[in-house]
Amino acid sequence: MKNNNTFKEYVAPILVLVCICLVITAALAATYGVAKPIIDSNSIKAANEARAELLPAADSFTAYDGELAVCEEGKVFATECYIADNGSGMVVTVSTKSFGGALIEMIGIDGDGKITGVKVTSHADTPGLGTKAHAPEYLTQYQGLSELSATSAKDDASINHVTGASISSNAVHYGVYCALEQYKKVGGAK
Repeated sequence: MKNNNTFKEYVAPILVLVCICLVITAALAATYGVAKPIIDSNSIKAANEARAELLPAADSFTAYDGELAVCEEGKVFATECYIADNGSGMVVTVSTKSFGGALIEMIGIDGDGKITGVKVTSHADTPGLGTKAHAPEYLTQYQGLSELSATSAKDDASINHVTGASISSNAVHYGVYCALEQYKKVGGAK
């Protein structure tokens, strides 16, 4: 009789919990299997829309499969480079370290090597202060530039940095600088 109580008190609840965990795990795996292709498709669509926004003269893009630029001793680096099929320019995606962690931005560069637009696509900076350096009003100052200093945004005479958000301003600045280096590395838009 005592063995039966031990089974009911200890083993049965453990078996029930294991069964529940297996069912939940299977349900999560099935949900992930269904949702992953949709999420990937939406991510690709959003990236293509951002590329078209940053380089409106492009008709379509092809991924560059060569070496990607690494700047600032490996702290800033290009993660993707897409070249416009009609030779109108390229869009470079850059990852850099910002105040809240990784900052991902896309930079459009036309066939003449001038910046057509900058868009921050992902960040973890402080809302309100650090994100001022991600605002479209701030990012438009990069349009038309073809050269940047490798120094900080504060020390680059062609850029007005955001006071109180120098780390975020520098992250954007270094990312744009790295994108211009990628443009040079590719040899321009071909």
